[in-house]
Amino acid sequence: MSKTLEAIWKNGFLDDDAIIIPKVVDLYNQKSQNLIDKFQRMFVINRKAILAAAAILTIASPFFGLTYLGVFIATMLLVLVLIGNNGMKALNQLDKNVNSYEYLKAFSNWRTDMLKNYSRAYTFFYPALFLALMTRFRFSADAHTIINSITLDYPNTVMLLGIPWFFIAAVLAITAILFKFGSTLYRIDVDLVYGSSFRKLDELIAEMEDLRN
Repeated sequence: MSKTLEAIWKNGFLDDDAIIIPKVVDLYNQKSQNLIDKFQRMFVINRKAILAAAAILTIASPFFGLTYLGVFIATMLLVLVLIGNNGMKALNQLDKNVNSYEYLKAFSNWRTDMLKNYSRAYTFFYPALFLALMTRFRFSADAHTIINSITLDYPNTVMLLGIPWFFIAAVLAITAILFKFGSTLYRIDVDLVYGSSFRKLDELIAEMEDLRN
């Protein structure tokens, strides 16, 4: 009996015209569609959240004396939204007339490309964000107080652009670390948000491949 069902499954996946078990096929089609619909909803919500954050930063930052910083961060967020929009266009171009397995494989390839695009963006996003924050802090009252205290206590401290050298060295070191591990940090963030959906996608594709083989 199991061999018969296995043969039916194999023929059903490899030949669209073959006679297969409709309820089982419908189950996989439904699981595939539900999973992709869930991911698309999460992806759209995420883009809208980033866009809302960019708008809030642009509007609110002048009230806190952080106009340039707010606009800079908002611009970087808009770049992420643009990447997402291009990704959605590519997703909408996937052929939905193929069977569930082929569509899931195409969707998985699209996911891989999106992760690569975002990883490249976040390689620069995190260090740029850190440098922007440190630049803004440099001109704050707290920074002036700290620098003045150091120059009074340690008058022989080497200064670069009016800043103790070890501060600049620390900022450059952290920036380099963020540049090196920016994509890793992004993938950790992605796993927290989409990890469950991605694992279900991989498991579903693996199940279909087992049945095809």
